[in-house]
Amino acid sequence: MFDKFQSKLHDFVESIAPSPETRMRRELAAIQQACCRLLMEVARLDEANAPQKRDVVAQAMQEQFDMPDAELAAMIDAAGRPENRPTSYFDSVTPINERFDPARKARFIEQLWRVAMVDGDIDMYEDHLVRKLSDLLYVSHNDFILAKNRVQARVATQLS
Repeated sequence: MFDKFQSKLHDFVESIAPSPETRMRRELAAIQQACCRLLMEVARLDEANAPQKRDVVAQAMQEQFDMPDAELAAMIDAAGRPENRPTSYFDSVTPINERFDPARKARFIEQLWRVAMVDGDIDMYEDHLVRKLSDLLYVSHNDFILAKNRVQARVATQLS
């Protein structure tokens, strides 16, 4: 009985004044969810290649965060549901802008391009969305183009 009370008291205190570890876990979860939402937003633009795009999203998330497979699958499932589609990109880009340095943002843009180019082609909606996200993440136009060119070269090599 006392252990249960102590546990509830601890949870209550953590909700009001979280420890540094709790704050770090929450910030990491927010960044992971933001990245996953944006990657899945690019993936959902082309439903024809959804399974392949989902695999690239999982690979990109593993590269960024090294997450357990079960946790990653649940996060991708949640981000892929239509009801979780963002109405604004502000909530997703804010934690990324706060925590990622310019080089990491450029790598993230490259991951967005990888999702868009799974089928070897970029349609105008994919191009528009990645361009928009690049602007919202304050990625320089030069880094944006370099990321796109690297992914196009990689895809061209794989398709030949």
